[in-house]
Amino acid sequence: MVTTMAKGMKVNDAYEISRKDVAEELDGLPPIKMHCSNLAADALKAAIDNYRGKAETYVGVEYRTCEASELKIILGIDEFLGKGVYKKKVEDLSEFNNKRVFVIDTGDESLEYALELTNHTGRVIVVTSAKSVPGPENLRRKIKRSDVKMIHQSELLEVLGTNDVEKVKIHDFDEDENYELFIDVVIILEE
Repeated sequence: MVTTMAKGMKVNDAYEISRKDVAEELDGLPPIKMHCSNLAADALKAAIDNYRGKAETYVGVEYRTCEASELKIILGIDEFLGKGVYKKKVEDLSEFNNKRVFVIDTGDESLEYALELTNHTGRVIVVTSAKSVPGPENLRRKIKRSDVKMIHQSELLEVLGTNDVEKVKIHDFDEDENYELFIDVVIILEE
């Protein structure tokens, strides 16, 4: 409806279309559905702001594969370093036998390491901000066929425990919720 109203108008005139104007044009719309007029008017203003290049950050989530240099501050990393948190590859992977291992996606190397870990434990979880399995096609295929569990559109917020790592707090971008997972090891490979 709002596009029909704005059709043929100059941009400045279309920008002046208000929620009330849209509601009047939708005459006869049940009051419970009036939020539609608000959404339409707001969307038109946001589109014009975007066209003019002065759009503020609007509703939405940016998904991207996290590089090690882009890591945000994760609470508990330094506190549990050597107590279940690893920032470098461990040569003797038998150290992780039957452990619940949580790997942060910092690029292809971390994904390949997660695959190696499945030879020592069936409980490898990778968290990534990406919407699907990141990496080149051959690596994505290997991960999909492996025992690696992927948590997409999420990020690690905090490592928790008493003396050693016991669990992690994760933020799910899609649901905009935080939740906890019980784990034994956190791996954040730094370059």
